[in-house]
Amino acid sequence: MDAYQKTAIATIIATIILISVGSLVRITGAGLGCPDWPKCWGCWFPPSSIEEVDMAYIQEKGYDIQEFNPIKMWTEYVNRLVGVAIGFLVFLTFLRSVRYLKSQPAIFWYSCLSFALVGFQGWLGGQVVRSGLQPGIITLHMALAVLLLCVLIYATFKTGQDRNLENIAPGLCTKLTRLSILLFVFTCIQMLIGTQVREGIDPFIKDAGGLPRSEWLGQIGVIDHVHRLSSWLVLITGIIIYRVIKTTRSAGFLPAVSRWLVAGIVLQILLGVLLAYASLPRSAQVLHLTLATLLLCGEWYLILVLCHARHDVGNSEDQPALRGQVFASISH
Repeated sequence: MDAYQKTAIATIIATIILISVGSLVRITGAGLGCPDWPKCWGCWFPPSSIEEVDMAYIQEKGYDIQEFNPIKMWTEYVNRLVGVAIGFLVFLTFLRSVRYLKSQPAIFWYSCLSFALVGFQGWLGGQVVRSGLQPGIITLHMALAVLLLCVLIYATFKTGQDRNLENIAPGLCTKLTRLSILLFVFTCIQMLIGTQVREGIDPFIKDAGGLPRSEWLGQIGVIDHVHRLSSWLVLITGIIIYRVIKTTRSAGFLPAVSRWLVAGIVLQILLGVLLAYASLPRSAQVLHLTLATLLLCGEWYLILVLCHARHDVGNSEDQPALRGQVFASISH
C-alpha cells in the first residue's frame, strides 16, 4: 500500500466518522451549539464560560444568549474540527495523486474532484448554520458527504484495480453488476427516505418540553411506514446477490463481501425495529446512520470490483458497456 492509498483510506475513515458525529449533532439538537460560523459565539475557540462571550457581538448578530450550552457547543465544535481534518487529508490526498497524472490520470482527476467537493462541503456547512438548520440543506450536506466517499473509494480502487480481482464468467458478472447497482440504488433511496423521517422528528428534538420520545414517530405520517417497508427491497436484493454469488462456489472476496452485506442489512433492520419500539435510543440513531453509510461504501466497492473483474476467457467485449452502465445508472 503506497502513500496515496494510505492517505485516501484515512480520509475515507475520517469522513465516515464525520457522518457519525454529524448524526450525534442532530439527535442532540446541537446544530446551533455554535450559532455563528466559522466562529463560535464570536470566538475562534469555544468560550469556557458565558462570561467570555462578547455580549455586544451577540446583540449585534441577534443571538439568544439563553441558548448558550457548553455541551451542545462542544458537540458542534468537534464536528467542525473533524471537518477541518478531512479538508487537510483530502488536500494531502490530492497532492499525492499528482504522481499518477501521466500513468493513471483518472486517479488525479477524481482526487481533484474530492478536493473540490470538500471545499464546497465546508462552504455548505456554513450555510447550514446560517440558515438555522434548514432541513433541505442538511440533507444535501449529508448526500455530498456520501458522494465524497464514493469518489475517494473509486480513486483508491483505481490504484490497485489490477490486483486480487475475481475471475468471473462474463454472463454472471453482468448479472451481478446489475443486481449490485440495484442494491446500491435501493439503499440510496432508503437513506433518502430515512432523512425525511429524521427531519420529521427534528421539531420534537428542539421542543424539549413537548411529546415524549416514544410518540415522535407516530406524528410524522406515512413516510415512516414507507421507510420500514422499503427496507425489505434492500434485504431481498442483498439475499439474491448472496445466492447468485454462492453458485460460483468461490472462496474469494465476493462470497465474503456478500455475507457481510446481508449481515449489515439485517442488523440495520434490527436497529430500525429498536428505534421504532424502544423510544428512539440516541446510540441506535447514530449506529443506524453509520451502518447505512458503511453499507453504501461496501455496495459501491462491490460494483467497482465486478466492473473491473477479470474473466476466465480474457478481456470481455462487453466490459466497457458494463462500466458505462454503472456510471450512467449512478448519474441518473
